[in-house]
Amino acid sequence: MKSSEYGKCEDCQQDNIGPQWCNTCNSKRFQSEFNEWTSEDAEIDEFIQKTQLTATKYEEVIEWIPFNRFNNIKYLDKGGKIWKRSQQDVCLKSLNTSTNKDGFLQEIKYQLKFRGIWAISIYGITKNPTENEYMMVMHYAIYGSLRKMLNSSFEKLTWHNKMKNLFYIALGLAKIHETGLMHKDFHSGNIVNETKTSSYITDFGLCKPVAENDLEKIYGVIPYMAPETLNRGEYTQASDIYSFGMIMYEVFTSYPPYYNIPHNEELVISICNGQKSHLIKYFNNSEIKKQIEKANELNKNFIQYNPKITHPQAIYTSRHLPFLKSKKIETIEHDTKQ
Repeated sequence: MKSSEYGKCEDCQQDNIGPQWCNTCNSKRFQSEFNEWTSEDAEIDEFIQKTQLTATKYEEVIEWIPFNRFNNIKYLDKGGKIWKRSQQDVCLKSLNTSTNKDGFLQEIKYQLKFRGIWAISIYGITKNPTENEYMMVMHYAIYGSLRKMLNSSFEKLTWHNKMKNLFYIALGLAKIHETGLMHKDFHSGNIVNETKTSSYITDFGLCKPVAENDLEKIYGVIPYMAPETLNRGEYTQASDIYSFGMIMYEVFTSYPPYYNIPHNEELVISICNGQKSHLIKYFNNSEIKKQIEKANELNKNFIQYNPKITHPQAIYTSRHLPFLKSKKIETIEHDTKQ
């Protein structure tokens, strides 16, 4: 689309490059304010400034947000908190101590790239002076993670609701893959819901180009990780799609995969040897057409997942999995190739 189709800037009469967006005037305004704020970190300051100067629309702008603008703290989850910013709820994600600053800024860059339709919106960066930690300021999705939404609302979800959620998740993942990236940490805890049918991808901390694989640092949630990742540390776009398949199973049944057993080396070995969750086996024995026709009827009688029955060693947060490089796993890898 030609820039002139967005009309002229009312101030300088140059062509807008986006809806009501004049690059010349906005760049001057941002530059005039650079001396009025600082993150106290030159690299973060430069990152924010560059983002502002290269933005082509309001949605691409992030800002430095002083921590004193937030009030009414409420703990959300590991790595995340809800704060009040004026009359708006936002979610603040802490910079994980295991993540370097470059990784933190890279995560923001990718989330900005897909924000809005595919990924949850990000507004800026702040710093908690008490904890001395930088935090990402994001839109707060009122239903929380997809996992939490399924826990609270599964009985109210129709077949159409479930399909619509999966449709948006699939579109978002496809968009990530179209740009040559892999998410690498795709599970129901990293998808959030603004409504019962609008799902957004979040947590791009492990997102990388397809060509980049670090076989020594394997992170993830075991039930959502593809066998080739568990076997060889190999991440691909196909392994993201495997993870999406596990999310589909979860949306249709309300049960997270392998909820009733420990998420340890034994589970890794079982997955690499072809074991599937018992509910997946059940659904594989049914005809898809009949499943669709009876889905809403079955919903009424389906025993919804109760988080209280989850095995205490079933871990649904992403973590470093150093044991995947152990001798035991390598032996299984050799056996599965025969």
